[in-house]
Amino acid sequence: MKLAERGKNVSFHSGQVIYKADYLVADPCAFLIIEGKVEVTHKYTALEREVFEHGPGEVFGVLEIYTGTPRITEAVAKGDVHAIAFTRSELERNMIADLRFAILTIKLLSRILRQVNLRIKKL
Repeated sequence: MKLAERGKNVSFHSGQVIYKADYLVADPCAFLIIEGKVEVTHKYTALEREVFEHGPGEVFGVLEIYTGTPRITEAVAKGDVHAIAFTRSELERNMIADLRFAILTIKLLSRILRQVNLRIKKL
């Protein structure tokens, strides 16, 4: 079974806010980009922020799934975007069924962790 069969095809227009910081994590909660780019921003202060740009084949929206807290990032479509949206259970089933997808998700979380660690070292 393909990933598209285990999620929902969604589209976002350029500039469309996909989710905002402080939103409760709701389903769908994670997205796999098929076409386009998404900018995910974490604002530390009014002047400090970190920007993560995601493109085709990358996953975003995963960070807060397991924390039980509101989102700490905002996601905005940079150009038109086509993606597959997953609920938490769909994301988990896909990770179990597809090792490449699981590794992709782990790499994303590792990249975010590395950037956060670098930010902490600068404090």
